[in-house]
Amino acid sequence: MKKNRKIIVFIKAISVTLVVAVAVVCAYFFLVRSYYPTPKSSADFTSARDYDISAPIGKVPDKYWKPAARQGTIHEVYYQGKTVKKRAIVYLPYGYDPEKKYDIVYFQGGSSSTETRYFGTPDKPGKWFRNVLDNLIMRGDMKPVIGVCSNFYDDIDAHIPASQYEALYKKYIDEIRDILIPLVESRYSTFADSVTPEAITASRGHRAFCGFSMGAAITWRVFETSLDYFSLFVPNCGGMQNPYTFHLTTDYGQQLEKSVARQGYTKDDFFIYCPVGSLDLTYNSTMTLINDLYYNCSDTFVFTRDNTKNGNITFKKMPFMTHSFYNATRYYYNALPALFPNK
Repeated sequence: MKKNRKIIVFIKAISVTLVVAVAVVCAYFFLVRSYYPTPKSSADFTSARDYDISAPIGKVPDKYWKPAARQGTIHEVYYQGKTVKKRAIVYLPYGYDPEKKYDIVYFQGGSSSTETRYFGTPDKPGKWFRNVLDNLIMRGDMKPVIGVCSNFYDDIDAHIPASQYEALYKKYIDEIRDILIPLVESRYSTFADSVTPEAITASRGHRAFCGFSMGAAITWRVFETSLDYFSLFVPNCGGMQNPYTFHLTTDYGQQLEKSVARQGYTKDDFFIYCPVGSLDLTYNSTMTLINDLYYNCSDTFVFTRDNTKNGNITFKKMPFMTHSFYNATRYYYNALPALFPNK
């Protein structure tokens, strides 16, 4: 009997400890994180674009998760990357007509993701994201777009130390600029009249780069280096620093601000839609960058709550949302019509 009582007491002690631990974690997430204010709109900014989504992050309707009556098609292209042969997955909207011109979105997955993350493969098409995109286009919520997803890694199974990320980012972005974009846009009809650097730059207003998690970190770096090729960006759940870094710095906002002028552009030449959940593992990294941009770089990054012509960056902080591609798809459901409104 005494032994059983000891076991019961031990179990109760463990239970109380777990409850306390959960309470502490909840206090951190819901109290400490609520300190950060949501950036407000600046009214002294004008832009040629008018983004008209006035509501916060909306829930994806159940019917959008289901296969659309009119579905896009999935294709694959192979190319020689900077070091290894790679494959990219291409999504063509329903009714794709090579005689028409299409906006194009380059999608990037996160850590350990491959080129199949967004659309699957021709033999095994993806579901969540692909269904939502099909429905957005079919129901007239956004323009038809071409989607492309490629692989950040040379070897998906390779263990890459965080210290090597920056070098790999640069090589990968060069690969996208020099190899992937010319390949894809020479095969499929976009607003680029040819695949010369001049023609790609001339069509930058119809080209977006979007990435989830580590893909968001890559998206920020594409912004930093390739405004000549892209004007629209969705860094979906992620800043520019490793979220597991204990001490996050505020140097990256000024770094991005300087890059805009260095590339020869101004605040009128881009739009960013950045979402993250309050329980997301990338929350601190994202908020550190967003607050730096808002408080220290407001001459270049002008925040707007509602995606209107009053700004060039929208930030959405969603309570209780964790880090998952399912939640990222919900963010894309809201972001993509802001980038490509069907007027």
